[in-house]
Amino acid sequence: MTETSETARGVEAQGANFRRHVFYIHGFDPRGAPVYHGHFRAGLKAASARWSRDIAVVESEAEALAAGAWTVTSRGAKAGTRVETRYEMLAWTDIVGRYWFPRKQLRLAAESFRFAWTTWRRGILRRFYRPAWALFVAILMTPALLVLWGLVTVVAIAAGAALAMALGTAFGAPPWAAIAAALAVALLVLAGLSMGWNRLKAWLNVWWVTRFLGYLRGCADGRFDRSEERADAFAERMFEVWRAGKVDEILVVGHSLGAIFLVRAGARLLRLLPEGEGGPTIVLLTLGHTVPLYTLLGGDAEFRRDLAVIATTDRLRLLDVTSGSDPGSSCRIPLVEGIDLGERPSRVISREPDFHDILEPETFRRIRMRPLEFHFQYLKPSERGHGFDYFELVTRPRPIETSVAVP
Repeated sequence: MTETSETARGVEAQGANFRRHVFYIHGFDPRGAPVYHGHFRAGLKAASARWSRDIAVVESEAEALAAGAWTVTSRGAKAGTRVETRYEMLAWTDIVGRYWFPRKQLRLAAESFRFAWTTWRRGILRRFYRPAWALFVAILMTPALLVLWGLVTVVAIAAGAALAMALGTAFGAPPWAAIAAALAVALLVLAGLSMGWNRLKAWLNVWWVTRFLGYLRGCADGRFDRSEERADAFAERMFEVWRAGKVDEILVVGHSLGAIFLVRAGARLLRLLPEGEGGPTIVLLTLGHTVPLYTLLGGDAEFRRDLAVIATTDRLRLLDVTSGSDPGSSCRIPLVEGIDLGERPSRVISREPDFHDILEPETFRRIRMRPLEFHFQYLKPSERGHGFDYFELVTRPRPIETSVAVP
């Protein structure tokens, strides 16, 4: 960070009425900080207009990406209302890259069938059929499309070849010419269907879905490294900021599959916090989580214990914002589904972001047809200036309370 940026941050901090530190844990995405920094900068202007706040990032893009963190300042319409938020990414892109395989489509296709079979055999599909319909469809989407594409390919090639043979015979062409025409038609049909498949898989992001579901299954079954040492590092970094005591609130965001790391790190953070000692308020926020899918796959007993701890403690707030229509999430399945809490009641506060209400109809119709865009809508500002808004939340000039949907 340059000297100018440090000076700017210092000036802002002196006049800040509320200071927040945000730790953002991304999902199963190998693209890294540039994508998420880009998402954030892209929403600044709209968020400022929606909430009558002057929201800005202090550092240049190069400085922010080099540090993996940036400072967000927010000045409200009312005099003296200023907020400083330090937004820090807790990255695990190197781990994603390690498991961003298999790259060959045949192996990915096989993985999609294995996951569908596993979830059917363990009763997860039946459990998700109604409350998590979007995820139910996402799990079966790739196998169903592959079977359908295979059937259409066979039928289309056979029909095209038969038609070419019939026409060749009808016009008195020699047998070899009729056979050559049939083969040419078959190749043309196959090429056309391949182009259609490539467009379809890009539109629906079928291999991205297959990869993240395969990673979940591998971790649950213990075949993949669960990267608990990374969760330890995340917790130690959070504790470092808590112990420094320079902020009023710490917000830890676990987006998508990042919620798995949030659970592990949150439980470890609780073990680090000294008993009876005050400090910044801690809020854990899951966005579009896949936690119940992971726990119901079974195998990771320590994770289930960690989730039970953070879901019942009164030392932090655990909030969940997940859309019932998000195919990249567990939809309306409760965060603690299948978790034994004993005699302790769950303290998890769950809210739906109501994208159909906070977005313009045209925007909502568009993202409904684009699963990955829908899944990233949590990180974008509201278009109607009410309801859940990620920018409003991270720049809120007061503590985040139990309702994250009320500005």
